[in-house]
Amino acid sequence: MRDGRRLIVNIGVLLDGSADARDRLTSAGVAVVDGRGGSEDEILASCGDAEVILGLGQFPFTDRVFAGLPRLQLLMQCTVGYDRVDVGAATHHGVLVANSPRFCIEEVSDHAVMLLMACARRLPHQIDAFRRHGWSRPPAVEAMGPVRRMREQTLGFVGFGKIPRLTAEKMAGFGMRYLAHDPYLTPEAVRPWRVELVSLDELCRSSDFISMHALLNAETRAMFGAAQFAAMKPTAYFVNTSRGGTVDETAMTHALREGRIAGAALDVLEQEPPHLDNPLLTLPNVLLTAHTAGHGVGSMRDNRQQSVDQVLRFLSGLWPTALVNPEVKTHARVGRLRES
Repeated sequence: MRDGRRLIVNIGVLLDGSADARDRLTSAGVAVVDGRGGSEDEILASCGDAEVILGLGQFPFTDRVFAGLPRLQLLMQCTVGYDRVDVGAATHHGVLVANSPRFCIEEVSDHAVMLLMACARRLPHQIDAFRRHGWSRPPAVEAMGPVRRMREQTLGFVGFGKIPRLTAEKMAGFGMRYLAHDPYLTPEAVRPWRVELVSLDELCRSSDFISMHALLNAETRAMFGAAQFAAMKPTAYFVNTSRGGTVDETAMTHALREGRIAGAALDVLEQEPPHLDNPLLTLPNVLLTAHTAGHGVGSMRDNRQQSVDQVLRFLSGLWPTALVNPEVKTHARVGRLRES
């Protein structure tokens, strides 16, 4: 409690330009304070009395954290992914965990399209040639190597949820063939996007570009490894806008160094920020962006609005609509809530 009001701790979400979001919360009769989330100890020290926490995806919400925050009822994870949250521990301690599954799907799909097109036109190779040779067409063309029209090639999606579906729609004008690996979908479910569902091995062998979109969890961690990179064409590119942990980074580095794939465009890495000795930072066939795919004026606005909507719904006595651990309903610290 803060002055008799329910307490919400904000960790890195309600920053500049968030006055409206803060006002919506305080108008509901709650106190909003800022906390810290760089480590378990920082969360415990700054969120001790919190009933609700608004947090971003990089903060470590572990069993120790949930056990040490006995007043916490809802963790509002203001990102699509929630891989740094021990959801099982939250459920054990009766804490609701909700996420923001839609706020940046336009931006991330835009970013995926950008990286795919950069690969198609061998932009990493061109940038490297420009750095080494300046404005000189012959070494740039030599570095690019054979460049095929996108219309003649195959794009494979690993996972085919909201973001890859938008990516496919935005890429439709290039006339590419689409494949997807998603064991949770049926051919009927993906038919509107003219996508053929295949095994992961078939996708690797047949695709000229592979776009990773799987959420990171125990099932998908390092799901794309040495066998998958070995199955890819030596002319193929790998693009990742999901989570770095879905990929065996060592296997990817070997494949890139040895020319077993043509290159990669990555918005995410296993360790962020990466260690300075990470070879991916200097390989000429790698294009890196610093986990910026979801960033944009619209996405940040939507993130604040959708996250606050979820919190206000909870404060009014309703279950969050984006609850990722519905099994907590039987023993939630907050008790029984209404569905609508």
